[in-house]
Parts: sequence; C-alpha cells; structure tokens
Amino acid sequence: MNMMKKMFYSKRGFSLLEIIVAIFLIAVVLATILMLMSANMNVISKANELMIANALEQYTIEDVKNIEFPPIYCDRQASFGDRPGNGTYKKPDEVDPEEDGDNWAPSGFEKDFIVRKYDFRYSWDNTFFDGSIVNDTDLTMYHQIDIYILRKKDKYTVSKNSIIISRDGAE
Repeated sequence: MNMMKKMFYSKRGFSLLEIIVAIFLIAVVLATILMLMSANMNVISKANELMIANALEQYTIEDVKNIEFPPIYCDRQASFGDRPGNGTYKKPDEVDPEEDGDNWAPSGFEKDFIVRKYDFRYSWDNTFFDGSIVNDTDLTMYHQIDIYILRKKDKYTVSKNSIIISRDGAE
C-alpha cells in the first residue's frame, strides 16, 4: 500500500519535455479553433454581401419595371440605364462594368457597392441601336437592361442579371 501511495503523491512534478509537449498540443488546438472561427466569419461575410447584392439587384429591377414604356415614346424616357460608348454605343458583350457607366446605387449603399445599369435598345427585327440613328428611342421595340452589382473596394462583380422590357409590356 505504501508503494501505491508513493506513486500517486510523488513530488517529482512534470519534466520540461512534458510541459513543452503539453503547450504545443494546446497551441495546435487553439490555432485550429481560431482558423475555423476565421473561416466561419469569412463565410458569414460573403453570405451577407451576397444577400445585400441580391436585394440591390431586385431593387434595381423593380425600379426599371416601374418606368412607363408607352406605345409612342413621347416622353423621351432616359432613366432605363446608361448607354455606354463615345459616339456609338457599346453592345452588351463590349461593356466593362468596372469602368463604364454611373453608379446607380441607392443612398446608403454607395460606399460599399457599385450598381451599374445599362440600357441596350433593339428594333422589332433585333437590330441593335448603336447611336447611328437619330431619335432611335421612337424606333425602340424592346430594351435589354443589364444590371451589375460590384463590390466597391475591388470592383468584383458580385451579381449580374438581365431583363427585357418590350413595347407591348411583355418581360
């Protein structure tokens, strides 16, 4: 019994090697936990950014859908979006959302996001109006509106969507 008592109540303590191994194991466990927490925060941040971008996109789509597109283009509506280009307008595949157009972000969002809204106009036979025809608004049969949501800090495209608005109201 004396021998058992000596084993449990030894005054020997821990060796330096045991302490180093214990500290190393604790450091590995803590580093792993911190890395997981950091990765989790990044996922949450990206999800939040995507949620806001989708809301901005939906807001912009609804804003465009509320514009009156009458059978006769008498009021010269110009708020469908930008028509990028100098002299001649760019086609949808030529647009650079990082550089072309204005920021259409609603107030309160312009410090974090860039909203680009482009208006591409087409005739009844799908001819793209490149600006060479005067008053092409009277001949426009449908608009293709491309909406880009970009992160302001690095101009990364978070979301892109296109909608068609025709003269007869079909979308």
